[in-house]
Amino acid sequence: MNLSRIISGVAHPMLMPLYSIFIVFHSGTYLDYTPPQLIRVIYLIVAISTILLPVSVLPLLKAQKLVSDYGLDNKRERIIPLALSIIFYALGFYLLMKFPITRVVAHLQLAAIISIAVIAGISTKWKVSIHMAGIGGFLGMIMAFSILFSSSLRMYFIAGILMAGLLAYSRLKLNLHTPSQVYAGFVLGFTIIFSTLLLM
Repeated sequence: MNLSRIISGVAHPMLMPLYSIFIVFHSGTYLDYTPPQLIRVIYLIVAISTILLPVSVLPLLKAQKLVSDYGLDNKRERIIPLALSIIFYALGFYLLMKFPITRVVAHLQLAAIISIAVIAGISTKWKVSIHMAGIGGFLGMIMAFSILFSSSLRMYFIAGILMAGLLAYSRLKLNLHTPSQVYAGFVLGFTIIFSTLLLM
C-alpha cells in the first residue's frame, strides 16, 4: 500500500466526525468536563451512525450492482450510498439531540447532513472530492468552534491544514480527482460546516 492510499485512509471522510468529537471534548471549554460516561455514549452514537451503518450497507449495494467498488469512484454510484448516509446521520442527530449539554455535537451532525446532501446533489452532474469535503468540513468545524467558544484551537487547525495539503496531493497522485474537484470539495465542506455551525 503506497503512502497516498495510507493518507487517504487516515483522512477518510467517515473518520472526520470522530476526529471532530475528540476536539470538542479537548477544546479547553466547559465541554472538557462532560461526564466520561456521556462522552462514551456520544462516541458510540457517532461511530454507529457515521461509520458502522454506512459501511454495513455497501456489500449489499455491491451485491445488487448498485455500486461497482467501495471507493465510490463513479459519481452517479455515489447517490444511493450518500442518501442512505443521510438517513443514518439523521438517526444519530435525533439521538444526540437528547443530550442538551452537548447539543453542539448534534449541530455538527446536522451540518454534516447538509454537506452530504449538497454533495449528493452535485454528484448527479459532477464529481467532487468527498475526501476533501471531509477535511474541509473538519477545518470549518475548528474555525467555527474557535469563534463560538473563544477557544484557541490553533494547533488543531495547523495540523488540519497540513493534513488537507497531504490529502489533496494524495487524491491527485492517485488520479482519482482533477484539481478543480479537489479544490471544490474542500471549499464546499469548509463553507457548509463553518456557516451552519455559526448560524445555529
